[in-house]
Amino acid sequence: MKKTLLIGLASAWLFACQTQSGPWADFVKCGANPCVAEAMAVKDAFLKDPKTLLGQFQETYAKGDDHVVGWLYILRDSMLLNEQYGSTAERYAIQQRIVAAAKAFENDPNLGEMARSVLGEIETLAIISETEDAAEPSGEVFTGTYAYELPGDGGTGELLVGRTAYDKFRFQLTVVGKAPAHNQGVLEGEANIHGNGASFSTTAYGGTCTLEFFFDENTVKIKTTQGDSPTCGFGNGVLADGEFRRKGYDDLFLNGADAEMAKNVQGEWVSATDPKAALKIADGKYGDVYAGEAMGAWPYLFNPKCPANCNPVAPTPCLQVFGQDDVCYAVVKADGKTLHLSQIGGTGNTLVFTRKK
Repeated sequence: MKKTLLIGLASAWLFACQTQSGPWADFVKCGANPCVAEAMAVKDAFLKDPKTLLGQFQETYAKGDDHVVGWLYILRDSMLLNEQYGSTAERYAIQQRIVAAAKAFENDPNLGEMARSVLGEIETLAIISETEDAAEPSGEVFTGTYAYELPGDGGTGELLVGRTAYDKFRFQLTVVGKAPAHNQGVLEGEANIHGNGASFSTTAYGGTCTLEFFFDENTVKIKTTQGDSPTCGFGNGVLADGEFRRKGYDDLFLNGADAEMAKNVQGEWVSATDPKAALKIADGKYGDVYAGEAMGAWPYLFNPKCPANCNPVAPTPCLQVFGQDDVCYAVVKADGKTLHLSQIGGTGNTLVFTRKK
């Protein structure tokens, strides 16, 4: 399908395809109305069963109607590029799901042309241009424990997050439904980070379950964008959707010596060579202090073994500090009383600190 399909869009909506039923037929029949609700229903149907919808698109287009372009325009203007619809991360995640659904059929001998038409309109939308780094994994602190408790015995939820890499985190999600059944759901996995959000998908329970995570300063919102209770491995009527509030910053996936060292690096520290220089490592932030004045505080990640992007000389514990320039410090010693750090790729000198009294 070529861009010339855009011509005559408004008049094309006045015709209806009588041989189809479902969300696509409803959209085709909506005529000159705004059709936003119908377009959203088509989007949901497309994500659930792209093959069927592409076939319906093809049938409509074969009749000479431009309804597909109309749908793509409404989808673009009312949702994907509409800041009032949701955050950049939310809309970017939806865009990527539509692109993935269409890409699966771009080389199909029957549906490929229609799939490529969808890709041509959706894949190039510059959603991330609203914030240039929206798709770049954020350096913000995701690691920690989040939870909610609904009033009136309406249900509870807990989310544990442990960042395993710059662009991934491990999670354990537990949800308990409302009384009297208190049906439960437990889900574990590794999510891919994009901007201040992340996505996770699994087919382990007989269908596709996709969760989107949207992080704010001390909250995370979870939305099930594909699947239901059974396909996500949850009890009847249980979903993870909702807002979880931060309860702590510790990585509860660490254990033994790793957990002890992660705890030992936290606190307020004074330089052994310059009493005016100090560090404050707390609440997921690494802060420099000089002469009592805070010089800046940046998110940090404790790694039991330095990741490859730190270029470590040995498999040693380290702190990744996500500032204007990301810096990695090998943790030479952390016994709770003293802290020895050595910048990886630096001069090789060891910075020695003692805990502030």
